[in-house]
Amino acid sequence: MSSKREREQRRKLQHFLGDLALLGSLQGFKYFQPWLRGKEELLLTVVNEDLGWRSPGFVVSRASPYSSSSSCNSSEASPSSSSPSLDSRSSSPLPGERPGPRGPLSQSCTKTQPCAVSEPNSSGEHLLPASPSEREIAVPEVNCTLFLLAGYVRYGRPYAWIRSNHERLVTIGGTDSMVKDTPMKLKSIADWQTRGVRAWDVISELVCLCTVPSPSNPFALDARYIQGLPLHERFLVTGALLSFLETYVVHGDRDELHYDKVVEEVKPLRRLHVRSLLEFQRHRERDSSAEETSSVHVH
Repeated sequence: MSSKREREQRRKLQHFLGDLALLGSLQGFKYFQPWLRGKEELLLTVVNEDLGWRSPGFVVSRASPYSSSSSCNSSEASPSSSSPSLDSRSSSPLPGERPGPRGPLSQSCTKTQPCAVSEPNSSGEHLLPASPSEREIAVPEVNCTLFLLAGYVRYGRPYAWIRSNHERLVTIGGTDSMVKDTPMKLKSIADWQTRGVRAWDVISELVCLCTVPSPSNPFALDARYIQGLPLHERFLVTGALLSFLETYVVHGDRDELHYDKVVEEVKPLRRLHVRSLLEFQRHRERDSSAEETSSVHVH
């Protein structure tokens, strides 16, 4: 039986690592920015206060040592209620689609369990990350908290560590490095043995824990940032986000209050992706036609 249980735990961990790889390639979320670091680690920059923040306009997170300068804070902060939606530039839905009603906002994280203040692991076991905090090269953004989310094979399960602003979330004695190298006590991770926990479960808990006010949808998209991307980037980014959201819709926990709100994000994102594809194809056809005309004139 123990062998069967171990195989099941390894299988779950591989699913979790696959989630990290998928999430680490995405950009365009409103409340967090992921950056994949190796096969087992994901750095997560989470917004502290929702001030109409928009995703930083760069390909890799500021948590990456290769990025130059940016900020989680928008230079022109505005209330989140005035942020444009992905539908703001759409003229009509795709064939066969009808716009659905938007549900009421809620400040709770789940239908069954509200967000609770997280504390470091109190079991006495000091589980060190492979990347100790004293050697951390990532720089947290203004108005953001940096987390390390990892699924180390040697531990056989995921853990999350705070890498900045830990005084906002925990109270513990000891050195600063000890605080940062002590895993957080999260409900999603505590449930690892008894239910199918995915990386998005941990991320949504961290966003609800960190961001004030707690967002009704931790996976809300930053429409302004996505629509402002160059055409070819917008096509790729919307396609990647759409793949993730559709995976979440199939495998996510339907008891989560934000589940229905994630579902609501899918249709406008799909419309934007299709419009970007059609526009991209028209650009390519025009460029191809222009090249053929130029070639005829030369001959």
